[in-house]
Amino acid sequence: MATGSSLSQPPITLINTGNAITRKYFTPLLADSIFKPSPFWWTITRLGKKLRGGGSIVWANVTSEETTGGAYWGVQMLDTTPTDPIQPAEIQWKAYQEAIVIPVLDALMNEGEGEVISLVKTKDETAMGSLLQKLSRAVQGSAPQNTAIDLDSIPAILGSLGGSYAGITLANPWGCNGGAGPSSGGAISFANMMSDYMAASQGNEQPDRIFMTALGYTNFWALLSQQQRQIEDNETIRAGFKMHFMFNNSVVMWDGFVPSGEMQMITSKYLRPVFHSRDYFSVDPFVQPTNQRVIVSRIYVMLNLQALTLRQHARRTSITNG
Repeated sequence: MATGSSLSQPPITLINTGNAITRKYFTPLLADSIFKPSPFWWTITRLGKKLRGGGSIVWANVTSEETTGGAYWGVQMLDTTPTDPIQPAEIQWKAYQEAIVIPVLDALMNEGEGEVISLVKTKDETAMGSLLQKLSRAVQGSAPQNTAIDLDSIPAILGSLGGSYAGITLANPWGCNGGAGPSSGGAISFANMMSDYMAASQGNEQPDRIFMTALGYTNFWALLSQQQRQIEDNETIRAGFKMHFMFNNSVVMWDGFVPSGEMQMITSKYLRPVFHSRDYFSVDPFVQPTNQRVIVSRIYVMLNLQALTLRQHARRTSITNG
């Protein structure tokens, strides 16, 4: 099988003559055979980008109730003991880069009559897609984007009790829901999903997205097959994600980046990527080394995943049928 501009035999019989006088039809289209979409990444960015500056990301987090209140009567002495209920939460910026390397001779031969699709444009688009794949793996802590200098991932943020996120112990945020923290084990079932859903709900604030693996989604679909119902969310449909269901007020989707055996319930208004305003997908100009005829550029972005509160999310690990 010939590649490039050479014809193939079969179907060509006069192969040398054909190669001399006939050229293949090149479709001016860059097809994608490897990149995976991330419904999770779309969810946390769909409300708009958050641009910030500074040396790190810091916000105030209420970690305890003011205890100097309550019922009183008459001239009873009132408690004036000061309390310190607010603790600073801090996460560090995480920097990412993607190289664009183009041999000069390749670029020259691609110009003029030889160009079907611009080589520079092709390399630019491939680099951006490759960078987004790395960010999609990083938010789930999937190898190889699971190192100490990668994003604070969902598995790390919603980790086990006794750990920490943003300098605050993970023993406190789930206290209002019984202090259970992330669930572990069990199957994809209405009972388990409802338990996790209620653990992440506070009044009318409830998870709006549930992410599963493909296997987990298949087993959730099996639960609904006897119900013969499918309720869809128009916002999700408009974004191009047509394969989803609803559980209570949450859109249920499968994401190829979710770790095996996991189910994650997210209240998206409390989870967002924060980008550094001075390094938001910035691009270096192309430069050429003195000893090699290639031109090199890089795309940069500095960000981290910020969970404004943990109690509005849920995570189940080690699902037996997920």
